[in-house]
Parts: sequence; structure tokens; C-alpha cells
Amino acid sequence: MTLLTVVNGFGGHAIALGIAGVGSAVGTGIAAMGAMGLWKQSIKDKKKLPALALAMVGMPLSQVIYGMIFMNSLIGADLNPDSYMNQMIFALFVGIAIAASAIMQGRAGAAACSNLAVDDKQGAGMYIAAMGVIETVALLAMVFGMGGIPAA
Repeated sequence: MTLLTVVNGFGGHAIALGIAGVGSAVGTGIAAMGAMGLWKQSIKDKKKLPALALAMVGMPLSQVIYGMIFMNSLIGADLNPDSYMNQMIFALFVGIAIAASAIMQGRAGAAACSNLAVDDKQGAGMYIAAMGVIETVALLAMVFGMGGIPAA
């Protein structure tokens, strides 16, 4: 007796979520290192700890949400199991684009923290704006990736 199981709509789309999650973890870690350096310097100089640094740490977290939204869209497409390999490759590259955005956002956040150590009164708006531009890369990867999912 042979058992045959067909699971429609389930390729390797969790790859996008996993890779985006790794990117978010790396990005938040990098930004956190910059924030901790800033806070250490603030303590040393007996200054108030700049709370903006915590925002810099948290910004790369949103990319994991974009990976999840893309994954759910791929699941919802209910594609033919014959396309699993294509789904995995597609999810891989969307996930990489989202992860790269998170990592670079973390690096920019760490640099912003370094700048805040010099002067915590200037530049905050520009740092947030620059982080937003980097965030846009992840949003575009998710949206364009979702647009590339064929209709079932």
C-alpha cells in the first residue's frame, strides 16, 4: 500500500521569514552594541542616557514582520506543489533582500548612536529619516515579491 500526501500551497516560503528574522536579529544586535557604547559614554560623562538610542535598536525588528507578511501571501496563493523549488528560490531572494535592509539599518543605527555621543541635541530627525529610507528597501522587497506571486 502506498500513501500519497499532497500539501497544496506549501513550498519553502518559510525561508523568507527565517532569513528576514536572522537579518532582524543581526541588525538589532549591531544597533544595540552602538547604543550600549553611547550609554557607557553618557554614564562616564554623567549625562542623561539618550532614549533615542533605544529606537535605533528597535527599528530593524520590523523586517521580520515583512518576512511574515510575504510568507503568508505565498501560503495564501495555494500554488501547485510542482512549483515548490521555485517557491523556495523566490522566498530565498526576497528574504535576503529584507534581511540586508535590517542589517544595514542596524549598522546605520549604530552610527547614529556614535553621533549622538558627540551631540545628542542635533541630528535626531535626520537619523530617523535615514533609517526610514533603509526600511523602504525591505518594504519594496516585500511588496514587489508579493506582486510576483502568480495567481493560483
